[in-house]
Amino acid sequence: MSIMPPGETKKNQAYKLIRQSIITGELNPGDILTIADLSERLNLGITPVREALIVLESDGIVRSLARTGYVITTVSLQDVIETFFLRTLMEVEAIDLAVERISLMDLAALEENRSREQQIALENKIQPRNIGYELKREFHLLIARASGNQRLARLVEHYMDEMERMLARDPYIIDPQQHVDILVALKQRDKVLAREAMRKHIENTKARIYDRF
Repeated sequence: MSIMPPGETKKNQAYKLIRQSIITGELNPGDILTIADLSERLNLGITPVREALIVLESDGIVRSLARTGYVITTVSLQDVIETFFLRTLMEVEAIDLAVERISLMDLAALEENRSREQQIALENKIQPRNIGYELKREFHLLIARASGNQRLARLVEHYMDEMERMLARDPYIIDPQQHVDILVALKQRDKVLAREAMRKHIENTKARIYDRF
């Protein structure tokens, strides 16, 4: 496990390190985690590791086992169905609001995001999947925040984070073409095209992940 940057609490360090190890597949569904083992592995105290596991349990990533420790949960097909359903509802409405409110600075940031994805693809190298996820997350949150509805943006952020384990299965997590239609529709300030582009993008992502189950 990598070392987290200074300035964070030990609880947050433990949380991020354990979560990332689960998402990357270093730790797998069904693995049993004990506080003592993780504390030694992370070189962190018992208390921050215990607190991190409690948060991970509330996230649904691990489940406590009486007198044993924690087990890493499995992402089910039903989880995918329910989460993508909610994402579609929220993000189609978010982009509908964003069409009229998005600033030129936000559009430039979206274009820069797509350019970075394009550059990664052109390098023709195997990239860590978290890079693709972070770019995807940034793109969608820029649009959600441009909606002007802060609660809606926080919900989109919550479900993007909840879906990280699912999106890790997407073979096109880094694909410079996946957001083109969305960006074009936003630049044209076309609500109909924007809603359809967002809906199609999410449906295509869902279909690819379905195939991995």
